[in-house]
Amino acid sequence: MKPRIRLAVLAPVVVSSLALGSAPLLAASAQAAAVPSLTCSVKQTPNATGKYDVSVTGAQPGTTVTVHGGNATNQFNFATKADDDGNASTSGFIPAGKVTASNEDDKVSCGTVKQAEQKNAQDQYNAGFQRGLSETLKTCKENSANQGFAQPDPNYERGYNAGVDKALSSPKCK
Repeated sequence: MKPRIRLAVLAPVVVSSLALGSAPLLAASAQAAAVPSLTCSVKQTPNATGKYDVSVTGAQPGTTVTVHGGNATNQFNFATKADDDGNASTSGFIPAGKVTASNEDDKVSCGTVKQAEQKNAQDQYNAGFQRGLSETLKTCKENSANQGFAQPDPNYERGYNAGVDKALSSPKCK
């Protein structure tokens, strides 16, 4: 067989196999794009010890979303409907342990109560630090973290004091 003939015979076979081989891949990627991806997060409710907010996104609109938390001996279960955008949320006193959300055949981990508490502590510290830094840089005088609060969060107060210290040691305030 001459090289030209081989190419003429093989080219249609190769092209058709490529076309057929990519069809299932294209169908699978279109199907994956149509199915929302379930995600969730858990965070501590401000000023409510032991209470947590759970937010879920990517659920099938109008379907039931179940949130489960806790451990083997102490559990929290709640079911709610996803809104038209596939979002759902709940709030409650969740015992220590892992928090999960499920919708249809999807199940996802939201994290743990301990992680939510740690994030809340870090968020409080950061907010206090930024306020202490900015207020002190304006006057270069030390203020109290208690301004406007009956009793500030201890992490907020630590952050505020660290922000004040940073500002007072800055070149602007020396």
